[in-house]
Amino acid sequence: MADTNQVVQIFRALSDETRVKIVLMLNSRARSVGEIVDLFSVSQPTISRHLRVLKQSGLVVCKRRGQQVIYAINEDGFRDELVGFLRNVDCVKPMIGPVPAKKK
Repeated sequence: MADTNQVVQIFRALSDETRVKIVLMLNSRARSVGEIVDLFSVSQPTISRHLRVLKQSGLVVCKRRGQQVIYAINEDGFRDELVGFLRNVDCVKPMIGPVPAKKK
């Protein structure tokens, strides 16, 4: 069973429309903070705060590439925590299917 505190953090992170849009954007590919900022009409510090919440929840990861910070979906975070939680909800189990093997 997934850690309930972690699941609560994930749902809190996903309770904001901007953060959901960022997750969906990162689903297609990793992006720099600047690329993410360019797609929203909010300031860079605001986007950075949203990214910090997503990172703390375990939904995204980041790494430095020179002076840029690149954000990407944390597949393990989604699989282990969020999907792990949903697998325990009986009405969702048939839709999710078996647990996929972890990538090496």
